[in-house]
Amino acid sequence: MAHSRRGQVAGTPDPVPGRWLAGCATAAIVVVAAVGLSHLRDGGLVLGPLLAIPVALAGIGASTPRLPLAYGTVMLAAAVVLAPFAGGSLLWVAAPVSVVVVTALSAAGVVLCRPAKRGLASVTPVEQKLANVTSVAEVAQRALLRPLPRRVGPLELGVVYLAAAAEARVGGDLYEVARTQFGIRLMVGDARGKGLDAVEIAADVLGVFREVAHEVYTLAEVARRLDAGLARSPDAGQAHSSRSTEEFVTAVLAEIDPSAGTLTIYNCGHPPPILLSPGPPDSRNGHRSRNGQTAPSVTTVEVPSPAPPLRLLSLGDCSGAGRTLPLRPGDALLLYTDGVIEARNPRHRCYPLPGRLAELAAASSDGIRPDLLERVRDDLLRHTGGPLDDDAALVLVRAPAAWGDQVPQPAQATAP
Repeated sequence: MAHSRRGQVAGTPDPVPGRWLAGCATAAIVVVAAVGLSHLRDGGLVLGPLLAIPVALAGIGASTPRLPLAYGTVMLAAAVVLAPFAGGSLLWVAAPVSVVVVTALSAAGVVLCRPAKRGLASVTPVEQKLANVTSVAEVAQRALLRPLPRRVGPLELGVVYLAAAAEARVGGDLYEVARTQFGIRLMVGDARGKGLDAVEIAADVLGVFREVAHEVYTLAEVARRLDAGLARSPDAGQAHSSRSTEEFVTAVLAEIDPSAGTLTIYNCGHPPPILLSPGPPDSRNGHRSRNGQTAPSVTTVEVPSPAPPLRLLSLGDCSGAGRTLPLRPGDALLLYTDGVIEARNPRHRCYPLPGRLAELAAASSDGIRPDLLERVRDDLLRHTGGPLDDDAALVLVRAPAAWGDQVPQPAQATAP
């Protein structure tokens, strides 16, 4: 039994066990003997249709139609040999007809079942193990990344996460939002490394951010606390640890103050966010999309000098990593990971996210399109033509049509 299952998994035809063949042969001998005795006792061909039973048994579990055809030939020959002893009765026709019909049905059944058997046989043990690991990895990452609320204060949030399907590895993309007394704070990051190490680092960063985002006054201090938390993690600094200086976290921190209408960015070696501002329909400087609608202006929010990634902040100058700019009503801020801009098409060209946003985010009368993230996701998958090689995450923050007098409260936002 074990050998049969191994052959099926490896992609080779599963041979019919020898015991089953012996049983079919025994049934054939018994049936032929019974029919022969009925003829010697002038019983006619009443037992003649029993010659079709060995053919039906031979077709069960056969990988090719050869076995039922062979048994059908033998049983048909037996029916022809025993026909002269029928004593002129017309019942002799029932035996060969039964054998022919059952043989044809058994052979057809074997042929129709072969595609399904080939599909099962094509799954190798390595592929099955890879599928199991991928499933567990996806569940683990979903548990790590809690779903973001659709609305935090006056802001609308949207998230798209694309897991890499090429390999069974857990990505380190992370994102989180917190509503604090200082403003609505967001973080999008990418933990370098693979497998469980990336998950462990991402979990450390998210845990520290959820705590310090409500305590410290500036984003620079938030980044410093995140860096210190990674540096004093249990595995950091141990010679035998799998972590190394090559495993770090690139992150961008954002703080939106609805009462002031401002946006503050602090970049730690992460791809810069993109700000989309809908232009007036009659603007002379506004760009027109292909459908004639006014495309919003797309601005990459660069900082004077990005800080080193988290866990490496002490290796560089962090004085120019922050920037504050106005966030006007109707604007949208897109934060993403490098899995988006490094996604390549069959010609090995990276996905041009800033260039594609002007067309995908064509402004309507209500501002930035509400389905922008879905359009970007579909366009990204069309660009690659298949699964991504790396995890990709996009977080879209949309400002309201008017700010109003909404002051953030020091309470964590909860999902609706």
